Amino acid sequence: MKTRLAIFVAALLLLPLAGLFLSGGAWGELAVNAATATDETLTPTLRTSLMLLFYVLLVNHTVKRLTGNSPFSTQRNYFIGMSIASALLGWLLSYLNLFVASWSVAQDNSVPVQILLYTPLFALLAPAVLVTRALLAVFPGVLKFLAFHAAFTPAGGETLTFILLPLALLGLLGGASWTAQLFWLFWLAPLLLLLALQILWNESTIFSGLKSGDWGRIICTAFAGIMVGNLAVATYQMNASLQINLSSPLLAQAGFALFGLVCLQLGDVIAENWRGKSRSSLFTQKKKFPIPVVVKKS
Repeated sequence: MKTRLAIFVAALLLLPLAGLFLSGGAWGELAVNAATATDETLTPTLRTSLMLLFYVLLVNHTVKRLTGNSPFSTQRNYFIGMSIASALLGWLLSYLNLFVASWSVAQDNSVPVQILLYTPLFALLAPAVLVTRALLAVFPGVLKFLAFHAAFTPAGGETLTFILLPLALLGLLGGASWTAQLFWLFWLAPLLLLLALQILWNESTIFSGLKSGDWGRIICTAFAGIMVGNLAVATYQMNASLQINLSSPLLAQAGFALFGLVCLQLGDVIAENWRGKSRSSLFTQKKKFPIPVVVKKS
């Protein structure tokens, strides 16, 4: 798990930068694309973070009332890990946005202040997507309706890896160089890279359930990403300047759905830390029987 996450982070950090330098660009050119300071961002960011926190707690409470189980109580350590991963993912996506400028946010704070402001906000996004997916799944008949009889069988492991990995590398390298032509592949690359790494490690992906016709997990997560993304963006736009630099509003919705799928796949990777027994526990010596047994010779 740690190796895959390290490769994922390193690829997202280094490959776009390498693509920029290979195309003859310079890091200083990215600063021109950043939004200039026009208004205060402290209050809007805090309001958005508080709104997301209230939303997450409300959805968690609703799921508990409907099912009797609280996701945050039964999977506390998992959601703590997901919050940390979500914060890191948020900063990675913000870093990738420097190369394509798909959105612009006015900034008038120093970098340390921005880290303090946005880290709690980013840490709430993935848990919000996951609990929203859980809420959508508990409604009667939803999963049954989405369990289509028509199954989809993807290509084999090695074949799929040879398709996904080059596409992810092309997206991260080429997206930073040919922004107008490959920006869609640039944003698709994080998910493709995670999928390729899962297959290389002989692990299941979020699309593995499609073999049996189970589309509910994917569709509910995509809708959860759209709901959380629109809620966060609308709340921030009510208080500060946030500009979406996409040609169509549908592209923004597709981006929110894609973000939800990335959160789900990242959540599956994080969940492996709590799957089954640890390797060391399998080879621990058994404790001796506490009561001595004396055998008398007859």
